[in-house]
Amino acid sequence: MNKIILTVLLTGALIPVCAQNTGNVGINTPNPEKELTVNGTMKTSGMTLKDPLEKLGADENYSFLIKSPAPQNKITSYNESFVPATPAPINLIQYKITCNSADKDWVDEYDTKINSNKFLVVIASYGFTQPVFTYTSSVITPVPEVFAYNTNGTWKLKADYVGFSTDDSLPDGVWTLNLLVFDRAYTKEFTSAQSVTSGTGAASVPLIQ
Repeated sequence: MNKIILTVLLTGALIPVCAQNTGNVGINTPNPEKELTVNGTMKTSGMTLKDPLEKLGADENYSFLIKSPAPQNKITSYNESFVPATPAPINLIQYKITCNSADKDWVDEYDTKINSNKFLVVIASYGFTQPVFTYTSSVITPVPEVFAYNTNGTWKLKADYVGFSTDDSLPDGVWTLNLLVFDRAYTKEFTSAQSVTSGTGAASVPLIQ
């Protein structure tokens, strides 16, 4: 028993622990700001957050606690003010793409150069500046084909009114594409091919629940 106690005391002596008369305790810091302040990394099998959570002050910005995927499994804090030039877990990007005179309303393969292995891209909304029509009939309703897809490691954009075009007298059309870009470390992508009969149907099982 004496040997066990001695080992614990020697091990603990290697860790600088400081306490102030305010009651705050610090590990690796002589000036603990809270009841317990750790200057370094911490390993724990669980974490409990106080309820209710402490509100942000008037001059404080938000922060996210982010857990990295295995095998690192690190929890870190993310705040826009920490890394203003780097991507956030969720990003909003807007593209304004001007069609040329030959294609009129057609964007077939616009390469965003966004890494498709690291990010997931979803088109949240879109718009086009010019009216479109078809020569074959004046009663056909134009239906836009707008989507993002990934090939060769990057995300591409497609936007087109299939079978329609703008009038030659009009200026070149401009597509506005609003993208939601998610870090794949914090998202999951599901793909499901379904067939329906009589215009209705139901999934056999929910993809998420």
